[in-house]
Amino acid sequence: MKQVLMDIAANIGSQKPKGVLYNRHFWIIACVMAGLVLLYNGRYVGIAHWFPWLEEVVSSQGIHAFVLSFLFLIPLTYASAVFRLRGTFITWALFLTTTLPRTLYESPNFESLLRVALFALVALLLGMFVALDYNPRPKEEPAKQARIRRLASLARFLKIQEYERHRLARELHDNTIQSLLVITNRAHALEAGDYGELAPEAKKQAEQIVVMLLHTIDDVRRLSRDLRPSILDNIGLLPALRWLTDSLSQESGIGIEVRINGREHRLQPEFELIIFRITQEALKNVVQHSRATRATVSLDFVKDNFKLTIEDDGQGFRLPQRMSDFAAKGKLGLHRIEQQARLIDGSFHISSQPGKGTVVTVEAKP
Repeated sequence: MKQVLMDIAANIGSQKPKGVLYNRHFWIIACVMAGLVLLYNGRYVGIAHWFPWLEEVVSSQGIHAFVLSFLFLIPLTYASAVFRLRGTFITWALFLTTTLPRTLYESPNFESLLRVALFALVALLLGMFVALDYNPRPKEEPAKQARIRRLASLARFLKIQEYERHRLARELHDNTIQSLLVITNRAHALEAGDYGELAPEAKKQAEQIVVMLLHTIDDVRRLSRDLRPSILDNIGLLPALRWLTDSLSQESGIGIEVRINGREHRLQPEFELIIFRITQEALKNVVQHSRATRATVSLDFVKDNFKLTIEDDGQGFRLPQRMSDFAAKGKLGLHRIEQQARLIDGSFHISSQPGKGTVVTVEAKP
């Protein structure tokens, strides 16, 4: 009970009177209450002759007047829904001020007073229930609705895309790699002389075939792993990025560091997936083209905003006049990053100069 009273007090205290007079709901409630007050006390304020067709209603007494008081529940519930507990208590007080004097004047007996008291209590509880429980769903702005629909479409698109990636990765692992291993074993057996001694030149070629097959198996295994890293599904974006940077550092010899600014937290799965793909594509460019010795992946978790920055100390390059020229100049990786950034309504920016490295920045609202 104590907690309930504390919640009620907090609800009352949270109401802000500023701007009430400019609220159309206030004036609607005020007009309805004024009309009901005049109607309920019409025989005492002399308005019965103004509206002959309402004379019987205005002149009602006893139980008929009590039934008329039910109309006050309309503005009471309306005020409770709009202004919460403050509206409940103010409207309820006006209701008592309107009905109680007439009851005391016309039927000052215990039965009438008890009937009015019970009705007033029920009206108060009804208003409090509406004020505390009523939670209308706010109308979403058209831009927000469009964003929700776009994110839903994006989620379906990514789900299909990732399913295909996962299927392809499984096919590479279960079929292609296994077939290559069988071929490698047979080539190794051939080179070892299990099928008869080979000429020196043929043996040398067989050794080279085995080496090439082993490199190919490593490449296919790496491709299968990059297509769909299960770590992204299991424990999230940051561990997946750390795993990615550690793997690329070991393979390329480039020192890649992950930095976190702000309080890290999980983002929407579709958002995390695209950020991972952008980072993967950007670091792939660093490894293949930049000739860098170090790179940094920075994630900035700011309120209602997210920023990803990939920076390297490589050879850099001259930027084209327009972003759309990336594809025309053969820089398909940067073009894909730009397209992925658009999927999350993000901004893509790249800064680079020959000999001064490259900085890729993607900023978006999760």
